[in-house]
Amino acid sequence: MLPSLDTLMRCSKRVLQSPLEAAVASQMRNGHSKAAAGGIYGPFTPDNDLSCSGRGDCVNNTCVCDIRYAGNECDIFNLPYYAGISTVFYVVALVSVIQLLICIVAEYQRLKQPSILRACRITTQKLLYFMVFVAASLRGAYFTTPLDLQPQWAVTLMSAYYPLLMTCASLIVCMWAEIFHLRDIRWEKSQFLSKSFLGFVAFNFFLYSLFGIEVFNSLINAERRDYAHIFNGCYAVLLLIVVVFFLIYGVEVFFKLRGGFVYDQTGKILGPSEAIVNASQLHQSRFGLLSQAVMLIVIVGFLTSETLGDFWKAKVPVNSRNWHDIIFRIAEIGVALWFPCCLWNSMAPEQLWILNPRKLLSRQIDPSIPTLNADTNKLSPEEGQSFLNKKDCWICYDTDKPEPLIQPCRCTGDVSSVHHECLKRWLVESCSNSEAQLSCKVCGHPYEIEKSKKLEWDKGFTIQHWSKTVILITLMCVTGATAWVVIQMYVDPLVRVMTVGIAVLIGYVCVKCLGENTVVAYQRAKVSSINIVTSSEMEKLHTICEEVSSASTSTAAAARTGAQAS
Repeated sequence: MLPSLDTLMRCSKRVLQSPLEAAVASQMRNGHSKAAAGGIYGPFTPDNDLSCSGRGDCVNNTCVCDIRYAGNECDIFNLPYYAGISTVFYVVALVSVIQLLICIVAEYQRLKQPSILRACRITTQKLLYFMVFVAASLRGAYFTTPLDLQPQWAVTLMSAYYPLLMTCASLIVCMWAEIFHLRDIRWEKSQFLSKSFLGFVAFNFFLYSLFGIEVFNSLINAERRDYAHIFNGCYAVLLLIVVVFFLIYGVEVFFKLRGGFVYDQTGKILGPSEAIVNASQLHQSRFGLLSQAVMLIVIVGFLTSETLGDFWKAKVPVNSRNWHDIIFRIAEIGVALWFPCCLWNSMAPEQLWILNPRKLLSRQIDPSIPTLNADTNKLSPEEGQSFLNKKDCWICYDTDKPEPLIQPCRCTGDVSSVHHECLKRWLVESCSNSEAQLSCKVCGHPYEIEKSKKLEWDKGFTIQHWSKTVILITLMCVTGATAWVVIQMYVDPLVRVMTVGIAVLIGYVCVKCLGENTVVAYQRAKVSSINIVTSSEMEKLHTICEEVSSASTSTAAAARTGAQAS
């Protein structure tokens, strides 16, 4: 079937207008554009005014519009494009602020003397949450309203996404630099930068000074395109510098396993072959490192291409430019989403590889715990004799229980002895989704464990676990069904995008809770199958005590024999 006349003449009907009609139409468009600060039609260039409103290419007498515009003549905005991107950024911002609040509440509950100010103190984790929240919110606002309807100063202010992004990346780089160079810092606890703080401040002072110049320039210069490519080039160079150091320290820490966080009891730095590596955490950290590095490099490339856009955009078909824009936005979203994903455990930051690289090691000695030396190995007979005295289990205090007591750690006194089953039951009840080595909560000494290949699944996957699982899966199904019904009932793209965004957010929370619930159940099953033995140090102590006791008995017997003989 032949195309209709309207379709054939769609791109060229302005060409067939009389000069007077064309002049009147041009004046109306120019006047509307000035009145609305680049309103519904936006700025026009003389060369493209006769084809697709200057916002697309005429291919086979049909307008192929730029992705930001739609319509037969590219004369309206592509609202699903703006609504979709802004919704995703708003979801990232919402997730980040929720994680920030959870982190503050968890730290408030851990304090011995709860204080809101102390719970809100600046740490690396909280600052990352906050910066991602601000960056994603500004980027969402950037795409909420089409750019042609926004004043230039607002466009510039809401483009603070890149400085905020570089602040987050530089904070990670400074933290990894301290992890690599310093050995006297306990990264298991939430804290902020120490030695690298001045470098972090200096870099960000220069960065935000550059951004301030851009904002000031937008106030005095109405044409942002005249200078935007200069600032894009500066941001590309700064981001490239950050990526280089991001890869340098990331490779040293997570690929070569080198740094101050790897040590043994004597303080000797262990190599990758000597350290006991947690393969799962190692692969997760490497994948996370490379994914973020690739997305940052992609953004550097796109910023560079935007800087040189005047040389290539006019020579490239509109479809290629649209794919260029889509990949650019996906990379922007991915970089922002990377931080909430890597910082998923808001309540226990010590379990995150990005903040605590010691998670890469399945066995690690805490430097704050004093190690045994030659002097401490010399035990007095009184200490040995106290070892042999009968103790009570510090968990059940059941003196009639026939099960023998063990001493699995360095604790002394009333908390030194415990029944094996009591300790294992206590560890099962107190275990979390942590893969760290089981250790004493008092002295910090790691338990010596004999692992079994067979897991006791019934101890981990309890009725409570299955109840939570059923509730979460039901909620996910109901959310998906509700979203589908709303999408079928409403044709408004804004309503559909908001529905999908809310459904995705609820699904994300449910999947996160479902994963944590499953991991906790697996940890409970794994702890239930272990066998905790008496510490080797305690066994040596027991042997010494027995030798001392037998020697003292022999000496006493010899003395009595000599006395009787005399």
